[in-house]
Amino acid sequence: MTIAVWARSNKKVKASVWSTKWVILNVLLILFFCFVYVWLSVQNIRLGYQIAEAMEVQKQLKEKNHVLKLEWTYLTSPTYLKTKAEKLGLKYPKEVIVLQR
Repeated sequence: MTIAVWARSNKKVKASVWSTKWVILNVLLILFFCFVYVWLSVQNIRLGYQIAEAMEVQKQLKEKNHVLKLEWTYLTSPTYLKTKAEKLGLKYPKEVIVLQR
């Protein structure tokens, strides 16, 4: 059985078109995976910066909390309250002042 010349060349063209499509598909897949890899890397870096910023905010808040606790301790200490009461002219609880209506 003989195959016409045009049929043989048609098979080569079909094979050539198929291999070209295959190469293009592979290149597109590689580009897609490269894009995904770069995108994930950028997201990872951005997340790292966000974590570093959140840790800095946490550190500042802890320092502020420590300062506020020290201030609270000072303001509620008996010696501070005593001097403040004396400045305001308050009397000791032993002295009872009766107010009449």
